Amino acid sequence: MRLLALAFAAGMLAAPAFAAAPPSDTLKAVIEKGVTLSVQGMDFDIDYKPDGTFIGGGGQFEGTYTVDGPKLCITIPGMVDNQCTDYPDGKKSGDSFELANDQGSVMVTIR
Repeated sequence: MRLLALAFAAGMLAAPAFAAAPPSDTLKAVIEKGVTLSVQGMDFDIDYKPDGTFIGGGGQFEGTYTVDGPKLCITIPGMVDNQCTDYPDGKKSGDSFELANDQGSVMVTIR
């Protein structure tokens, strides 16, 4: 469980945020449909709820999220605190794209 949550966190960037700007079209699709992340040969789903919570890896980790325009910020209690990632604009259900940072990269597919 911890490895899966750390792999998820490795695909994210850090910075705090509150929902100041409406979500981008991409993040609307991400929150509505959920995503499949591919990290270091592991694939797992993340489902986002309208109440600002998410669950991933078949229930292996969960937390909260906020959205600020193109940024999705997550917290996984005891592991990740307000990590934010900029998502590219114009993505929809079925699209895949790579998110990269200095810790590596993650392939995101909007379900």
